[in-house]
Amino acid sequence: MRFTRTTTATVAALSLTALTACGSDSSNSASSATSAASGAAASATSSASGDASSNSSASGSGEASSSSSNAKPIDCPTENTRKFAKTRFATDIGLTAGTFHRYLWKPYKAGTFQKGADGRTKALIKGGATAALDLKLLNNAVKNAQANPTLCKTIAQPLGTAVENVKNMKGDLTSGNFASIMAANTALSQIMSGSQQQGIKIDETTDESKQNEG
Repeated sequence: MRFTRTTTATVAALSLTALTACGSDSSNSASSATSAASGAAASATSSASGDASSNSSASGSGEASSSSSNAKPIDCPTENTRKFAKTRFATDIGLTAGTFHRYLWKPYKAGTFQKGADGRTKALIKGGATAALDLKLLNNAVKNAQANPTLCKTIAQPLGTAVENVKNMKGDLTSGNFASIMAANTALSQIMSGSQQQGIKIDETTDESKQNEG
């Protein structure tokens, strides 16, 4: 398409040159006509290139939009795919919330994780161990939630947020970045609230012997 339009413009331009040269004895007129023809040809070539670029961009945008629209949502089951999924989920979240609030949220609110605070080293050690435990419990909770049709649809988002923030919490505590603690606390509150709305009673506990019950 580009070459056809360019050739057409060039032929027209050359014809204009010939006619102008024949109708005038002035070499300056012929020169002007030739320049005009060259300009017309260049303009046509530029226009064709612009059209090709526009078509390419439109094609690329369409492909990107198509890829985005093909993203698949999480598949939730229509019935329980794991025995006692709700009960095990409640155990996971109860121990997660209990240990988080006792060994992470409470010291954070008291300023014990701050540099120079009394008992900071001990609090960081216990806090790091608790973050590792809570991550394991939350991953168990995810599996149990995905095995139940209702939990899968209502708890997935805050569960994912809690997991992502607990992952890096140990390093965040040491560096003095407490954003992950605040985000995890919000996510846990949403999980607890959502669970209660589904009739699931969550009892917070710090009894770590229950960690294998989830």
